[in-house]
Amino acid sequence: MTMPRQTEAHRGLRIHIPVSGAKLAGWVLVGAFLLVPMGSAMLPNRASPDSASSVFNKPMRIMSTMMCNDLLLLMLVPPERIASITYLAHDAVAALMPGADRGVAVNHGTAEDVLLQRPDLILAGTFSAPMAHRLARRSGAQVVEVEAANNFEDIRRVVRKVGAAVGESPRAEALLAEMDAKLARLAAERDDQPIRVVAWSGGNSVPGKGTLTHTIITAAGADNIAARSPDNRYSSFGLEELLATRPEVILQGETRWDGPSLRDSQFAHPLIDRHWRRHVITYPDAAYTCGLPQSADAAITLRNVLRSLPEREATW
Repeated sequence: MTMPRQTEAHRGLRIHIPVSGAKLAGWVLVGAFLLVPMGSAMLPNRASPDSASSVFNKPMRIMSTMMCNDLLLLMLVPPERIASITYLAHDAVAALMPGADRGVAVNHGTAEDVLLQRPDLILAGTFSAPMAHRLARRSGAQVVEVEAANNFEDIRRVVRKVGAAVGESPRAEALLAEMDAKLARLAAERDDQPIRVVAWSGGNSVPGKGTLTHTIITAAGADNIAARSPDNRYSSFGLEELLATRPEVILQGETRWDGPSLRDSQFAHPLIDRHWRRHVITYPDAAYTCGLPQSADAAITLRNVLRSLPEREATW
């Protein structure tokens, strides 16, 4: 089997040639926990507070109970102020921020974790918030509910909310300023003829309007064909629909999980190799799952890879 080709300029995305036998997997989302990066803004903030007086105004033992919050927390505060992140964070951090969670404790969202780690602030998701509130009553910790972000306006709101909660609003604004500068460059350099793409990993659904994946594809200047579906988010999309809509490029989410899955058989189909040889792009699943400032980096990377693809052969 031919190995995937990758250049450093593509920063995490890979072009598979051919796609037969490509590894596929999906993040296993546990309960209300969600996964989902790239670029200089993604590096964790290792700086200590500027002065002793500022320390007393900031939470010093922050617990995150949602994976997207894990990533944002690692970027906003130094590790010595983090009580714990979720046990599911490691794969996402390894893919997007290697080493950023080194030495940081983990939690399983249990009462025992709260009692042992004694957080003064818990960052929870909207679905896990009721449990977080019950646990917080045992420790006196403050709970901040963080909503999911599916577009750049959501990202701005979430980053500012978490930045204020952890006492790092200037850091949050710096991350957003970098994001907005990248989005402005993307908008100024759009191609006249958008490439028609679909994020399809061999499953029964594809992300359409109202999803972060659609937001990234659009920011990259491409045309997400799944956005034409009447469903506002995810649509049924099997191999037959893929052949009928004839996208120019297939985007394939890839995780760090090893081993075969039922979806592998879909991507091993000879029709995929016949019609999309050299036009399947793999990307880190985590980069398209959590709405973070680095979603702009994901869009830049996608645009660069799309522009580097060879011309399509006539196979229809």
